[in-house]
Amino acid sequence: MRKRNAPDSVGVVTYRNRKGVAFYLHQGTTKTGNPRYFMARNVGDGALSQVPSGFEICESINGVVSVRRAGKAVSSVPDEDVAIVARVLASRRHLDSYKVQAVSGAIVIFEPYPRPADLQGFAQMIGMESWSARAIAERIAYARYDPVMKFERDGNHYSVFRMTYRGHGGWSYPLSSGPLLALARKFLPAVGTEDFFDLT
Repeated sequence: MRKRNAPDSVGVVTYRNRKGVAFYLHQGTTKTGNPRYFMARNVGDGALSQVPSGFEICESINGVVSVRRAGKAVSSVPDEDVAIVARVLASRRHLDSYKVQAVSGAIVIFEPYPRPADLQGFAQMIGMESWSARAIAERIAYARYDPVMKFERDGNHYSVFRMTYRGHGGWSYPLSSGPLLALARKFLPAVGTEDFFDLT
């Protein structure tokens, strides 16, 4: 999750998510009379000119903006472990638009929808082979991201799971366990390919 805030021209704290949509910080009241803080698409009653002490604005991978207590632990996964997976992901050209993020006790791989390959295929189908990489990148900037693989931490090792799509779907049983780098190198290349559905 990213954090970013700045007051706009009228003094209300404004946050623009990755899609360029502006959200404004507000204060309301809970049923018990306690203050609650939230982001809204329009400036209304309770708009604030600064972020309250002890709170921060954050954004989910799909651009949902919210307010949380500052320093609230999002994941127990070490940053260096996330970096290991990110490096393996970056080494695979077909995965350059995928994202990696620590969520709770796992490192999760997110797939964009639509995928660049799908956009290129669509462009060819309608006779627009010249559709530029820039045009595709602009569309990916507005993509929705869905989880497709995760590495769950268990002490010094990890277990790898893939998303399933039969029935109600959900995470698979553990495909394998072991050192994170070895798992990432073995399983990540299948993401975004037909081989993904054969992983067992």
